[in-house]
Amino acid sequence: VILILIVFAVAAHYLFDPWGFYWKVSDEEAALRNKLVKTAETYLGFNEADGSHRQIIDAYNAHEPLAVGYTMQYTDSWCSTFVSTVSIESGLTEIIPTECGCERHIGLFQKLGVWEEKDSIIPLPGDLIFYDWNMEEDGECTGWSDHVGIVVGTKWPFIKVIEGNYQDSVSYRYLWIDHIQIRGFAKPDYTSLLNKNTP
Repeated sequence: VILILIVFAVAAHYLFDPWGFYWKVSDEEAALRNKLVKTAETYLGFNEADGSHRQIIDAYNAHEPLAVGYTMQYTDSWCSTFVSTVSIESGLTEIIPTECGCERHIGLFQKLGVWEEKDSIIPLPGDLIFYDWNMEEDGECTGWSDHVGIVVGTKWPFIKVIEGNYQDSVSYRYLWIDHIQIRGFAKPDYTSLLNKNTP
C-alpha cells in the first residue's frame, strides 16, 4: 500500500504540479521572470518549414544596435536570436543583452557578473541555459557553447526549457538537472530592475 501511495504521489507531481520555481522569490521578481517565459511561449511552434521563424529574426534585426553589426539571415542558426527577440519584446535587454551567437552571449553575461559556470545548479524560470553538444564525459562542461534556451521551470530532477531552433522550431526540451551537456547558466539580475523602479 505504501509503495502504491508513493507511486501515486510521484505521478501526481509530474502530471499536475506546475513547472516553476525550485525556491521562492518575491512576487515582483517572479512576475518579471514569468514575463520572459510567457513571451517566449507565444512563439511555440514557429518553425523553418513554413517560414514562421522569420518573424523572430525580423524582430531581432529591427532592434538597434545589432550585435557585432551583423544582420541575421533566415538560414542562420537562431537560438541566441530567439532569446534576444524574447528579451527585446519583454523589455529586459538591460539584463538580458542581445546577441546572435551563444559563445558571445556567454561573454556578455560574464561581463554583467551573472554567469554561473557550475552545471549542477538548479535554475529558476527566466534563467538561460547554455549547452555544449560535444561534451561526452562526466565533469564540468567548459567547451564551446552550441545552443541556448530559456528555463521554464523545474520539477526535481528535471528542467523544462523553451528553445528556438530546437529541431528547426520553437519547442520545449526536458532534461536532467546536471545534464552532462549543460555548459552553464546565465542568471539575469531581475532584482536590479525592481530596485531601479522602487522610489
